[in-house]
Amino acid sequence: MKKCTECKVDVLDNWNACPLCDTPLIESGKRSPSTSFPEVGLRFQRRKVKQSLTLVSLLVILIYFISQSIWRFRFFGLEFVLFGLMVTWMMVLVLIRKRRNIVKGIVYILFLFSLLSVYFDYILGWLGWSLTFVIPILCISALMAMFVVIQVVRLQAGDYILYLQLAALVGFIPFLFIQMDWVVIDLPSWLSVLFSFIMFWSVLLRHGKAIKNELSKRMHV
Repeated sequence: MKKCTECKVDVLDNWNACPLCDTPLIESGKRSPSTSFPEVGLRFQRRKVKQSLTLVSLLVILIYFISQSIWRFRFFGLEFVLFGLMVTWMMVLVLIRKRRNIVKGIVYILFLFSLLSVYFDYILGWLGWSLTFVIPILCISALMAMFVVIQVVRLQAGDYILYLQLAALVGFIPFLFIQMDWVVIDLPSWLSVLFSFIMFWSVLLRHGKAIKNELSKRMHV
């Protein structure tokens, strides 16, 4: 960082003369910031985040009990629903604290937890619970977490659409598990596919132009 002895101000960037008085600048000895533009924090209310998550959680539990009462047979235990909601809460709350690359972070957590579940399933004797329950639930939880974050945190479409589409595509992977007969119960995988299908096409139809622009920028770079 340089300094103007006449104006008594610090000057950022690669100036040789003061932009105010044209006096030659001298080194101030201070460390220059990585950017001369101020960092704009993401704008959101933590209370609104928690309210939205609570509403989504209650709706999911209500839908579970309604479906159980209508069809009169056990789909899967409530503990798996609660596990999915717990992961959703953890994804949102942890990443909200970071406030940067939130949706990207959710995708990373999705891949990390999926690999860990397969690893522990393998070392514990391979019962298939990772493919039957954990990965489909993680895919659904990631999409739900992204939906809540996008609604509450003011993100630009370019900041999340590619990662959201990537997570939606990952949600189709459980369909392969069904086709390969790797799962004991099909329903969690079908729910993952359904959630991913709805999310993928809704984002594509709404932000198709933004997706094309983002892909063009990534390919150009």
